[in-house]
Amino acid sequence: MEEKRNKSSLFSGIPGIAALFSLAAAASYFQAWQAAAFFFLLLFLCGSSFLWSRRVLKQIEVSVKALSGEGYAGDRLSLEINVKNNSFFPLTWLDVLLPTGTRELVCQTLAENVRRYQLEGWREAQTGIRLRFAWLLWQQEIRWTEELTALRRGVAVLEGASLQAGDGLGLSARERWYAFSVPAGLTVYPGIVPVRPQPFLKVFQEAAARNRGQTEDMTILKSSRPYMPGDPVKRINWRLLAGSGQMEVNVYETVMPGCMTFLLDLSSFRRTAERKEEQGLACLDLFLLERDLERMISLVASCMRTVAGYQIPAALIIPAYGDREAVLCIPDGEEPEMLLKQAMEALAKVDYRAEEPHFPYEEFWQAGHKLGNVHICTRTDEASGLDGLAEGLGRSRARYLVLERQARAAGEFECLYEEDICLERLDWGNMEKEVLVGRCMRDGGSNETDH
Repeated sequence: MEEKRNKSSLFSGIPGIAALFSLAAAASYFQAWQAAAFFFLLLFLCGSSFLWSRRVLKQIEVSVKALSGEGYAGDRLSLEINVKNNSFFPLTWLDVLLPTGTRELVCQTLAENVRRYQLEGWREAQTGIRLRFAWLLWQQEIRWTEELTALRRGVAVLEGASLQAGDGLGLSARERWYAFSVPAGLTVYPGIVPVRPQPFLKVFQEAAARNRGQTEDMTILKSSRPYMPGDPVKRINWRLLAGSGQMEVNVYETVMPGCMTFLLDLSSFRRTAERKEEQGLACLDLFLLERDLERMISLVASCMRTVAGYQIPAALIIPAYGDREAVLCIPDGEEPEMLLKQAMEALAKVDYRAEEPHFPYEEFWQAGHKLGNVHICTRTDEASGLDGLAEGLGRSRARYLVLERQARAAGEFECLYEEDICLERLDWGNMEKEVLVGRCMRDGGSNETDH
């Protein structure tokens, strides 16, 4: 529901005041004293309201601090908001609106629904947190905690507030943007659903058995150190011993056989459709399967949180798209909880609009010894653009995490389906399945993209 901001009366502006002055002067000229008194009274009220509204918002200070600015969809967040009136004039009423973006990210806990506001100078209507005060006296300061409910994943940076105030007669309402000296941030992680941990624990146990409990990759030499009694003979660096006479042993790179890596296949959530325009030009429409993408992001977050609960490191890889760089949340000595938090923040920031994704192959293979078992997260079990990556990893390390079961399976690789591992499902009924995000004219026409 879109709610418009309050507007000033026509008589509280310069044209209205000039019109009232003309009417009062005309009534006085024709000696209509009662009408002249009435117009002069209106002129005094409207003129006072005009002058008062021009200065009242310049003395207002607002600050916002996130007391609990991070949480999963469905959790409660809280903001500490401080408003101070440094003016000698009281405020009859004051609206403070904190814009949170065009998406329905959070809502006030006591509000019935999410409202949208059309702010002055803003192209698109914004969702926001609105607070309304009555009689904010001179030199008065108000501080309170606002409880919010996280609705869906996303990130909002509160850089300022839209202030609106007016007189008690409804003649004048002024709006002003107030920029915060220290912005506050809200981060909503994806919605979590309970999933069965057995498929992931099975893979973890198989990986540990294949490595016979070893935590070092004998093919990757990290460094060397002086020999100490008890060191295995097979680790002695014989080449260094023959050349310099120093007895040292090799130290190999540590691997994590139980790591679970989740790789988001963004290309599987975009669809193109070609159609003919009236002029005979071919038009290529680009669609984003938004509801399916949100389901997959929620499923990935749920799986990562589940395996992290068993102290299994969970890595995340998101390909690059648009002007966003690739995300590689890879275990590098962090605790599973810290790694999970980094991955949840990366999933919350995903803003994919069906651009062409670019997978970071070089960085992936450089860190391949740390990734353990890789789950390629795709929409269906049909052929994927990352099948070559799965073949390079091999059947023992790669498998697919799939939303929908199709007729053709993903070859020799194992598939985990949403319907088989999810104990519950989130309600995605209010989200459109396909969203038109781009349009390209071809066959000699100019290339245009509408977002």
